[in-house]
Amino acid sequence: MASSPQPVLLFLHGRYGLRDDLSWIAERAPAPWRTVMLQGSVPLGDRFEWFRVSDENGRGALSADAAPAADRLLSWIEETVGDAPVGAVGWSQGGATALQALRRAPGRLRFVVTLGGFTTLDGECGDAELEERRPPVFWGRGADDTAITADDLARMREFLPAHSTLEERVYPGTGHDLSDAMADDALRFIAAQSGTLEAVAG
Repeated sequence: MASSPQPVLLFLHGRYGLRDDLSWIAERAPAPWRTVMLQGSVPLGDRFEWFRVSDENGRGALSADAAPAADRLLSWIEETVGDAPVGAVGWSQGGATALQALRRAPGRLRFVVTLGGFTTLDGECGDAELEERRPPVFWGRGADDTAITADDLARMREFLPAHSTLEERVYPGTGHDLSDAMADDALRFIAAQSGTLEAVAG
């Protein structure tokens, strides 16, 4: 009997980031995940972002802003990963891109870890299906994060409980930073998803 393809865990950096920014978390990923670090395609000085927000002075990103980055991610998965199970870990704008991919293709990602992330102002094509599927999502954020606005938080609090099986963690004394505690909890969550994969394979 043919063995199941090795599951793939994607890491998406934040705005003004580089491919290897999350390598310190990726190197601790549990078995059986094969880790892949991706880089946004939109230049931002000598670094990169995943998408540009059309109205920098507005209330946040629109789905039309984030959808091209999500579609590029989904195309990469389709062309490179094939049928292997895929999870995604994203920091800040990388977390928003991972969530947008989940919203556009609800069956393609097994789970999303969004750290210091946000979601878009308006609806997406897969939201109704996502409400039925409710895939696992880990949302970690700093209690003192001023980069994520009150409106961003309100949207996440409204959207995620209705469209995912949510685990939320808030880290006192942490701003818009990736703390060790946040990384530890994200890795624990990923390990739990590893057990789910083994149960499905068995």
